[in-house]
Amino acid sequence: MDADRLKQLSQNKLLRGLTDEQLGKVAPLCRSERFPQGALIMRESQKPDRAHLLAEGRVRVSRSVSESEEIGIVDLEGGDFFGEMSAIPEAARRTANVRALSEVETIALPGDELANLLSDFPEIGLRILSNIIVQLQGFNNRCFEVHQEQRRGLEEKVLVRTHELQTVDDRIRGELVLALNIQRNLLPEKRTTFPGLSIATEYLPCDELGGDITGVFRIDETRIGVYGGDVCGHGVYAAMLMSYVKKLVETSVKRVLLNRQYVVKPPGAVLTSINQSFITEINQGNPEIYLTLFLGVLDMRSLAFEHSSAGTHIPPLVISQGSIRELYASSDFPIGHVPKHEYATSRFIFTPGDVFLFVSDGIIEATSNGEPFGMDRLKEETLRILKDTGELSLPRIVSTVRGYLGDVPTEDDMCLLTMAFAPRDGAAR
Repeated sequence: MDADRLKQLSQNKLLRGLTDEQLGKVAPLCRSERFPQGALIMRESQKPDRAHLLAEGRVRVSRSVSESEEIGIVDLEGGDFFGEMSAIPEAARRTANVRALSEVETIALPGDELANLLSDFPEIGLRILSNIIVQLQGFNNRCFEVHQEQRRGLEEKVLVRTHELQTVDDRIRGELVLALNIQRNLLPEKRTTFPGLSIATEYLPCDELGGDITGVFRIDETRIGVYGGDVCGHGVYAAMLMSYVKKLVETSVKRVLLNRQYVVKPPGAVLTSINQSFITEINQGNPEIYLTLFLGVLDMRSLAFEHSSAGTHIPPLVISQGSIRELYASSDFPIGHVPKHEYATSRFIFTPGDVFLFVSDGIIEATSNGEPFGMDRLKEETLRILKDTGELSLPRIVSTVRGYLGDVPTEDDMCLLTMAFAPRDGAAR
């Protein structure tokens, strides 16, 4: 393999961390492309068929707001990448223009080959999601700045600008549909069973897209991971950010070693790593962009449950032999607030017949006539449902909260997860 090509690949942010052997498998899939200064390398209307690794030169990423006007989002240079929409099978068109600011050399990677790389190297998917999130954030900021500048002279152009804004709104709605499909694919199954264990989830966003997430994933034959989180805000940005966090959680717990053995990181160590990645790659030190996250690792043989919480001030509940308790008394800092912070890991032992319940703050803080639903009502409803039916039904909890709200619309996402441990003489419920 050409040494120069290997060096270019190893220095690109998309492929950072891959070994020479792994890069050797990627290199034959790529081809070099050159563009003169001023060339339009990518157009919004194009079908996303390949991604570009920027080897030399500078480019500008922008989005159209009218037929004659673009908003610049970010300038990229050697080592960056663009064209990440080619990694999303549902995407029918690119969402940005890319123009050469100087003579440019790129290494083009076909979209189908990029999709194969995502399955082999999950960390590449995390970088793509991170790139999309950062560019969404930049576009939102630039749109706001441009809007403020244009308001001063908008009166005489109201009819024209209304049409242009409607065009942008239609495009955004189309992107919302795409993002909604992506988010739905990321949601866990409503019911999942393991030996001696039954898991159920419910998710109700207050908008078309939400920033809450919960999930369960298998680590190995005896352990599973359980998590729930809430990112500040709603809409496309929050949904994409949570999809990034989901991938980051599920790829950070288990680390494969060179001899194909693996170790499982404690939840506190995982949250420590996620916090640093979030600050470095997403909020870049802005404390107003943050998320709360709970992570637990359950050993299904011993029923030992290691867990850690970053800002999840609504503690999960444990129902055992007719009594109910909170899993912990206080939570640690949210993800994104304190650089280099180390999160602790706590340990709890379940017993057969126990029930675990995680809810987001949208349940507890649902407010009617100035009074929130609250933790006490949740505990009472949980015990009542278990007493009446012998099973903790999440739809019944949601129905109770909706009944409490009446005609008042929900102001926050509602996210719930329960784990029911089979009694010693029974199967998973």
